[in-house]
Amino acid sequence: MLRNLMLILVCAASPQALAEGDPEYGQYLSSECVTCHLGKATEGGIPSINGYDSDGFQQIMKLYRSKELENPTMQTIAGRLTDEDIAALAAYYSALPQPE
Repeated sequence: MLRNLMLILVCAASPQALAEGDPEYGQYLSSECVTCHLGKATEGGIPSINGYDSDGFQQIMKLYRSKELENPTMQTIAGRLTDEDIAALAAYYSALPQPE
């Protein structure tokens, strides 16, 4: 529920056009993501990103990259990603089934 609320707020605040990414490239890049983001949310609060809305994913990653969202780990990871990388990851993760 919190994830959906955050997604709605981010999408409403950022009407910029977002790129379509290459899901195969996103799968290649995802090896770092799966270190923490598993198929299901963990007890430690790390959410699953499987099935995440592509536009929302891109917007949130760009907010981490610009350090507008606080999380030192995500800021570091997103800070190394280009817009193309973020779009590819978004395409890959949005195509995966959401966890139950």
